Amino acid sequence: MDSLRLERLVWAVLVGLIVAVPLGFLLAPDPTGLVPLALVAVALLVSVPLVFRAFSYAASPTANPGDMTAEFVVFFAVTLSVRLALGAVHFDNFASNLVSFGAGWIATSYVPQRLTPRRWATGA
Repeated sequence: MDSLRLERLVWAVLVGLIVAVPLGFLLAPDPTGLVPLALVAVALLVSVPLVFRAFSYAASPTANPGDMTAEFVVFFAVTLSVRLALGAVHFDNFASNLVSFGAGWIATSYVPQRLTPRRWATGA
């Protein structure tokens, strides 16, 4: 398995967990037994291959190992920092969520060209 596929697999499992855990515990009639864990396992088994396939189709042909990780780290860091900054000035509503999501999306769009050290070395 090459490093690009491994990176996609790791992120697919993480995104699958983000989807599967709340889904399993929300759909379980009694969230204290083994039923929620079984629902989480089923949701994880369904979501991970779908997310992995989506990541594979969405990848650029010039993608390098580490690009996806850099994109996700920048997205989460910018979104969280903007959200916390807007919350500090008491701007806590749906619009602030949209603004923070948009800021993260815009910052992520610059990652492949500017924030990947592997590309700095090659000049690409």
